[in-house]
Amino acid sequence: MMTELNDNTSITIPLRNLLALVAGTAIAVTGYFHVTERVTMLEHDQNMLIKDVSANSKWIVEWEKEGLLPADIIQNSKIEFLEERVKKFEEITTKK
Repeated sequence: MMTELNDNTSITIPLRNLLALVAGTAIAVTGYFHVTERVTMLEHDQNMLIKDVSANSKWIVEWEKEGLLPADIIQNSKIEFLEERVKKFEEITTKK
């Protein structure tokens, strides 16, 4: 003989089993959210690194095309100016 199941059927479960089910569910949910958060952070880090790499690649390509950067041009002109001044001073001191 089978008992019929309906909305009035009562189920008994020991309290420790019920607490273990609740604790297991809480641990599983917490673990899921931690894993999801970690994956999201890693994806964000990956996207930031991709942006950095593409920006560096773009800079390298542009630098190779144009040759010198504006800062290099200024620096080179200052070095050339100082070289000319040193030569003039050397000429003056060798004449004396």
